[in-house]
Formats: sequence, structure tokens, C-alpha cells
Amino acid sequence: MKNCLLIVLLVIFPASCHAQQESKPKTLTLAAPIADHMVFQHGSPTNVWGTAQPESSVTVSFAGQDVQTSADANGAWSATLKPLSISAEPGSLTVSDSNGNKISVEDILVGEVWMCSGQSNMAWTLSRVKDPAVEQANLASVRLFKTLSKTAATIQSDCEGSWKVCTPESAAQFSAVGYHFGRELSESLDVPIGLIDTSWGGKRVEAYTSVEKLKTVSKAKPLLMAWEDRVDRYSVAKAKKNLANAVKKWEQKREKMIAEAPAGENPKLPRKPKLQVPPQLIPKYPGSIFNQKIAPWTRYAIAGTIWYQGESNSKCAAEYESLLPALIEDWRSRWGSEFPFYMVQLANYRKPSTEPGTPDDWAELQAIQTKVSQTVPRCGIAVINDIGDARNIHPANKRDVGHRLALLALKQHYGKDIKVFASPLYKSHKIKNDHIEVTFEHVGSGLQARDKKNLERFEIAGEDQNWHWAKAEIVSSDSIRVSSSDVPQPVAVRYAWAANPKGANLVNSAGLPASIFRTDDWPLSTEGYTISTNDSQKLATKMAEAGYESLIDGKELSQWRNPYDYGEVEVVGNEIHLKANKKFFLVTKQQVSDFELIADIKLPKGKANSGIMFRCHVEPNKVYGYQAECDGSDRCWSAGLYDEGRRSWVWPVKKGRSKIKLEDFAKYEKESQAFFAQPKIRNALKRNDWNRYKITCVGSKITIELNGVKVTDIEDETDAKGYIGIQHHGEKGQTYRFRNIFLKQLE
Repeated sequence: MKNCLLIVLLVIFPASCHAQQESKPKTLTLAAPIADHMVFQHGSPTNVWGTAQPESSVTVSFAGQDVQTSADANGAWSATLKPLSISAEPGSLTVSDSNGNKISVEDILVGEVWMCSGQSNMAWTLSRVKDPAVEQANLASVRLFKTLSKTAATIQSDCEGSWKVCTPESAAQFSAVGYHFGRELSESLDVPIGLIDTSWGGKRVEAYTSVEKLKTVSKAKPLLMAWEDRVDRYSVAKAKKNLANAVKKWEQKREKMIAEAPAGENPKLPRKPKLQVPPQLIPKYPGSIFNQKIAPWTRYAIAGTIWYQGESNSKCAAEYESLLPALIEDWRSRWGSEFPFYMVQLANYRKPSTEPGTPDDWAELQAIQTKVSQTVPRCGIAVINDIGDARNIHPANKRDVGHRLALLALKQHYGKDIKVFASPLYKSHKIKNDHIEVTFEHVGSGLQARDKKNLERFEIAGEDQNWHWAKAEIVSSDSIRVSSSDVPQPVAVRYAWAANPKGANLVNSAGLPASIFRTDDWPLSTEGYTISTNDSQKLATKMAEAGYESLIDGKELSQWRNPYDYGEVEVVGNEIHLKANKKFFLVTKQQVSDFELIADIKLPKGKANSGIMFRCHVEPNKVYGYQAECDGSDRCWSAGLYDEGRRSWVWPVKKGRSKIKLEDFAKYEKESQAFFAQPKIRNALKRNDWNRYKITCVGSKITIELNGVKVTDIEDETDAKGYIGIQHHGEKGQTYRFRNIFLKQLE
């Protein structure tokens, strides 16, 4: 399936897969980063790469170096330059091949190169934020590269974009945060600066990380599987059919709007629908941005990265604690450098909260960003919870953001003598009877209140985990005492715990705002929440209102037990995964008689029988009873009813059904075979998607619906009371996935 899909991607979207093209280059070319006005990173080996006639030799000459290499069988080549010295004097690079081709690259500087990445707050340009600084952006030694936003299904060696000298015209279309960061570095270091913008608005952290790395992160497993489900469901034929229908409706709507428009007016017409691209090319797909916008640059030496992202991950903040370090590790590994990584904490946003202890995903992500900056080596964080906009997720003040990032780089990476370069960060705390004393780092000459008033937005809680507004007093240059008469025995403190902590006023001597923090390790509100969680939670709420009990909460298996001494059970997101090398069941702890059961199952590829058990009985290493399953050996039917106890099919009839006289078996067998021969019944099962079963048992009457199609409706004699079970059919190395399991006991 995936190999076929890759072929489709290459045929339909060749522009996104340069490295996969079959046609081999006949002329000498350079990758987009190797171009006029570029800046090489000094002090580190760096690459020059491109394409040429297969097997031809290529020579790269720059700054007294002549490096020879050869193009491979596909025409790709790469040459590594030894570490270069800083130079503000424009240089020339030449590349020639054995076929007589030659390319010259002019106006090259050598200095400090920084990657500017993230989502929209990094992407917003000087012109978009209406920054008057653009008028003074004539900086000949600062060069800008804005990487074109494209995705790819596989890792690419080239991107699109060009280097430009920093002028008011080029800076106007460049990242405002990146510009102000680079401008300060240029002024302070007096060396050439290269800035590479790889940001993309509205995108999640996993899209900037390689899939290879994400597969090593346990918390990334649910989101990877959610996207794999979309890949399995995607069909080019279906996409084309949907497009045809959408275009037809679009044309009708367009014609109607034109016809009904007042005379002399041109109505704003809707955009023409486009063909739905394969999921791998959607810019939120894991690795899709990395493959096309980041991977090509890993050949190009850089000094470090500034990162402003997280808004799109806030709903799943808890998993960000694993995903952000994974991105940092991934990038450093691929560049082969432990370069500095400086991030921006999300700005204050949304309506200010008024009650302590209010759960807030935005605040949780802010706290995790700070934690990552303190626990991952060579990181730092720019705190901006004082310059945001409650009504705008894109605050206009990008100058201070760039400035605070520059302070981190100039002090921590370049060793400049800057007394206060970072915001106050939580360091430690001590519980002292009726109060808690909190100590901070990066305080300068001492902590203070920005407005010289009482400190605000401190919360305190006891063992009951109920939060109360607290009194906070500065007791030394780096410590604050926090207390409340409502909490005589406090155990935890939080500060600025809100998307918009209006009133938070703790700063250091340089006026830099203190970061959000918490001293507790209590579960966050976003624990267990992934991109695939939203629909499941909505469904759970809806089902609860209809009287159903959920048998899976996405975190534990408190309602299930394993009656076997083998088999592997894993909770992944809102799913239960079963793995085993032989038939294996997980069963509920409770027994039920008359009931309605709803459950989703996704079968592994190949021969696989669905495994929803009910009215089953349990013995050590043995579960038997009724099973709603598809025939996984010959695909004769999409679903039926099998009795593990009698080892026979009840429906379609295979001499297993009770209360049928022997002479009547032929009649029922013929009837059942004709029933399952119907296309609607045969095609009810989805082999590459989730399947929803609805099983109803009332007395001896048993009804099974599969994806809304009634596949079984019979009466059969059995014990009315038993357990619910889910089954792995025994395919070695395969995983059966279950989700959305709901039970309603009937009167």
C-alpha cells in the first residue's frame, strides 16, 4: 500500500520530490543555498552540493581551497570545505566539472549563520507587523534567505529560495523576529550575519522533525498512527471524485453569486477547489516540513537556531515535553553539531483568567517550554508574557522578542559581558511551616515588582490540590516567600499560570519578566491528549449522555484483565493495542447479560480475524464464548458470529447453531451463504480503516452491525451472562488496535 502510494506521489507531485526524479542531470547545477550573496559559517566544515552528469568529477574552489569530488550514479555530488575564517570581504566560489561546465557564485561572506524557524509568530514579516525599523534596514553585511514553504514525502537534498542582501525591500518580507535578532548580532559582533527563515505558520512541532526520530519517541506513537490511518484511507481515485463533485458545486455557487450580484458590483467569489493531496504532503504531517524545508540545510553549517513555535501544539501540551527535545536532538544529530537552541515562550494571549487553579493548556505549554530550556543543554528561553495581545495571537512587538533572543546568544554563545541576559527562572523551593520560599536564577541585582506594587499572580495549594491566590513577598535578592491564610500547610506554588496572567509583575533588575513556573508535579490537564484525542473525547461525552459507559480512558486498563500468562497489552493514546504470537484475549472485570456494545477495531494487514468477544467465559489461559468476526482465511464474508466454545460458526450456519434440527441445516446453510453473498454485506468490512461494531444482546436474540450494516440478526441459545473480550488472533508480530469501546447495560 505505502509503496504504491509513493509511486502516486512521484507521478502526481514531482515538484515535491526532486531527489526521486528518474531523469538524470546533464548539466552542472548548485543547490539553492549555494548562491550569490550567501554567508558561510566560519570555523566549521561546510558543504557545497548540487547535481552533474553521473560519474563526472566536480571541483569546488573557494578561499584558497580546491576540493574535488565525483557525482554518483544519479548525478548527486557534495564537497566539504574546511573551516573558514571570518571575512566581510566579498568572495567568489567556482564549481567546475570534467565536462567543461563552470558556475561562479559571487558576493560571498563568511560569518555567523542562524536558522530562524517555527510557526507564524516567527514567520510574520516586518511589513506585516508594520515595523518602522524596516526603513533603516540597509545592512550590507546581513544576508537573508527565505525558504519557500513546500512539503515532501521523503527527505530532500534541495529547497527553494534565494539569498538577498538586507535592504528595506528584502527585510520587509523577512521574519521580523529573525531580523531584529540578526541586526543586534551584527551590531554587537561586527561580523557578517546570515539568517535562514524556515518557518511556516500554523504548523505543529512534529512536522519539523524527521519521522525516523519521532518513531523513537513513545508519546509520538499515537499521532504517528493517527496519520498512518489517514494514509491508509487515502485514495487518488476518491480524491479525484471528490474534486469533481466539489468543482461542480463551486461552479453552481459561482454562477448564482454572479447572477444575483447587484448591477455594477463584482461579488467576492469562492476559491476553486483543489485536488486533495496525499496525507504525506499535508504540512502538518509528521516530517513533511522537515523533509523539504529543514533537511536540505543540514548540509550547511550554522551557528545555532532560534525557535518560536508551540501555539499549534498547546491542546496537546503534555506531549510537547517529549516532542520539543526530540526536535532539538534530531536537528543537532543531523547537523553533527551541539549548536545552541534558543526558544521563545508563548506570549500572553486570550481573556485573562480570574480564578486560581484554572486548567490552561496554553500555560502548560509555556511551562514545558521553560522546563525544556532548563533541562536540555545549550538552550535558553526568551520570556514574553508581558508584550502579548489578549485579542491577537500575533503580537506586533517583535523587536523585543528578537532583542531577548539576542541577549541569550550574545551572552551564552558569544561570551559577551552582559550582566542580565535572561528572565528570572524558577530554581528551587523550600516548604517552611505555613509558607513556601522560592528561589530564582537570572535575577541581576535583585528581584522586584515591575510597577513597584505588591506581587501578583502567585497561587498556593495544600495536599488537597485546591489553589488559592497567595501573598508573595521578596525576602532576598533571589527569593520570594509565598503564603495564604487559606492554606496553613502549603505544599505547592504556581506563578503566572494562565494563558494571559494579567497582573503578573515579577521582574529582575533589567526589567525582564519572570517565567511561569510550578513546584508541583501533579497531572496536567493535557495529559494523554493527542491530535487523535479530540474526536474520541467528543464521542465519549456524547455516549455518556446516552447512557453508555466507556471501557477505555486512554491512560490505563482499570476495567480490563489479562487471563493469560502471555500476550502484550499497550495503551497508546485512546487505543488498546494487543500483540501476541498466538490467540490471546483481554477481558473485562465485570460480567454483563443484556447489553449493547459499541467498539472500534483496526485489523493488521494480511490475514486477520476481527476479535470482539461477548458473553464469554474465562478459565486460566482460555477464553470462550461468542465472537463477532470476519473470516480472515478466505474472505468469504465480512462478519459473522462464531462460538469459541462449540468451535463452530453460528452465522453463517456451519452446524454450530443451537435449536436447529439436523435436517434443517442445509436450509439454513443455504440461506446464510446467500445472505453473505450480498455485496453490501461482503463489503461491510474495511480492511485499511477502522471498523465500528455494534453488538446487541437481549435474551437469546443477538444482533451485530458492522459499520452501520446489519450482518447478524438471529436467536441462539447460550448462557446469558458473561464477559466482554477483545482478541488478538495470533498473527505473529501484528498489532490489533481497539478504541471507543462503550457498554450500555439494558434492563
